[in-house]
Amino acid sequence: MILISDLLDEPSDVLPGLKHFRHMKHEVIVFHVLDPKEVGFSFDADATFRDMETGELMTTEPYSIRRDYLDAVDRWMAHLRRECSESRIDYVPIQTSTPYDRALFSYLEKRKRLG
Repeated sequence: MILISDLLDEPSDVLPGLKHFRHMKHEVIVFHVLDPKEVGFSFDADATFRDMETGELMTTEPYSIRRDYLDAVDRWMAHLRRECSESRIDYVPIQTSTPYDRALFSYLEKRKRLG
């Protein structure tokens, strides 16, 4: 099973389903797709962010929340990576700036090298 997703749900809502497929002896590969700005939070000026699901707006000074935001993203991704690894699920973070064919080719090349 291949999942291509931003995984922007609670890990407790996503991981059990992935683990279920793995438990049923399926090979599971997760391509975790994020925008470079989601990963690097490269905003310099005051910004207004819109929650794409609720439409809620939040205006902030990015420099005042950058460190906390980046720490939270790092913890979230590390948690996903760890949970996937423990369940023998391939976790492949990619950014939207990387063409999908290149990301897939890189993954397949790495997999081929590892055997």
